[in-house]
Amino acid sequence: MRVRPPNRVSVLLRLPAVLALFLVGACSSSIGLDEEEELGDAYAAQLAGEMRLIHDAAALAELNRFGRALARQADSTGRVYDFHLVDSPEVNAFAIPGGHIFVNRGLIDEAEELSEFAGVLAHEIAHVTERHGLEQVEKQESANLLVQLVYLVLGREPGVLEQVAIQGGGAAVFAKYGRDAEREADWRAVETLRAAGYDPEGMATFFEELIRRQERSPTSVEQWFASHPTSEERVQYTRALIAGAERAGDGRLIVDTPEYQRFRARVKALR
Repeated sequence: MRVRPPNRVSVLLRLPAVLALFLVGACSSSIGLDEEEELGDAYAAQLAGEMRLIHDAAALAELNRFGRALARQADSTGRVYDFHLVDSPEVNAFAIPGGHIFVNRGLIDEAEELSEFAGVLAHEIAHVTERHGLEQVEKQESANLLVQLVYLVLGREPGVLEQVAIQGGGAAVFAKYGRDAEREADWRAVETLRAAGYDPEGMATFFEELIRRQERSPTSVEQWFASHPTSEERVQYTRALIAGAERAGDGRLIVDTPEYQRFRARVKALR
């Protein structure tokens, strides 16, 4: 449930300043699964109107088959996941609350094997299951509430440029997760990949390839590095997670499949 600043402020302005600031930090309420779904559906519909999406039925069916098989291993809440194809050559993918995951065709070009692609999907699914996006939304609401309180104390409303700055700042918080959230998503992804039968080594090799790509052609991976900080330290951390995970059945873990290569070829042909 979203916080309504005007109602909160009318109460807070009657309290001592220290107590008011404390309550601002406590205003962020727990968001239930139904509310999360409603929020995610609304935001996904907004993005669909702003981004160029690929609507090829066969490609979307295959993407959702890959993604939902991973989600079944990662998520026990009953969320229905929807995977969307973005017609962009840049390497990137992102998740929003409720189970909507957007994947650029540039990412599919770059992920040469299914285990690499599955690693990215599992990571984005983990952001949903661990509710990292909702944490960002709640931080944004708390920050906006505090800003509104300050302006009311000053006796005026924020100007047009100030409103843009406030909303832009909130969007930036929502777009980039903190280091702890990224580490948790990597950890959950390794677990999900093993449970689904994929070789998690694909995550590490994909990160390494992105680092090499950044050196050769930084603009092609600019979106990725802006929202998914990737370094040699992250590669080492991922490999440590893999080494410490259950190794039973590793000889049967999937690295690649003909189905994934046909999917890649179809997406490339849709340009």
